[in-house]
Amino acid sequence: MSRQLALRLSPVVAFYQVDVAEAEELLIAWRHPLHLPDDRYPTGRPYRRPFGSLAFVMEDRGRRAATVILASTINASVSKTDGWHRYNTVDLARIARSPDRRDRQCLRAVLRIARDYLVPLWLGIYPRWDARSAELCGRPQIEAVSSTSLPGTPGRLYRFDGFERLRVSKGAKGGGHQRPSAANAIDDGARGLWVYRYPQPVRSAVAREITRVSQPLTRRA
Repeated sequence: MSRQLALRLSPVVAFYQVDVAEAEELLIAWRHPLHLPDDRYPTGRPYRRPFGSLAFVMEDRGRRAATVILASTINASVSKTDGWHRYNTVDLARIARSPDRRDRQCLRAVLRIARDYLVPLWLGIYPRWDARSAELCGRPQIEAVSSTSLPGTPGRLYRFDGFERLRVSKGAKGGGHQRPSAANAIDDGARGLWVYRYPQPVRSAVAREITRVSQPLTRRA
């Protein structure tokens, strides 16, 4: 087998769609601040967003090096001024890397690939989301991607990759049917909301083309 064919069959670096449970396992193993053990979850806090989610891992020659979870936005409105809401914005709910020294500089690349190649795959996954997006926007489309910087961090990862910080706020305190935000226990609890605006809305035709050129998204046996 030629080296070129071997690389096509077993890429050096690749992204794969996985079950959310696999991404959660990595978030806990890599000690993501929102998934550290506590009295209620001694083995690590689970990923508990009650929304649609898509999870991916980045592998380096078969070694899991980073993970990303995309999700529906928590709030119905992201920015009324900009017209961003749950049905034209996708949330980058989690982004994390392995603590291995080889992966110390990988998150900027992971963020950019997630923004440009993974987020568009959201279209067509949830028919109700697509239908509501079409109702509000004329057709299913993604105008922006949002993410939240952890309390006590300046958000440089987002700032230097085209994201704009819209506001700083604290998470839910809990009560009723609402769970308190795990971020409240980190530093001062204040999180930054960052948003990247696509130059042109991402629509289904674009998403299909991106899916075609980025296959395979499932691991080979």
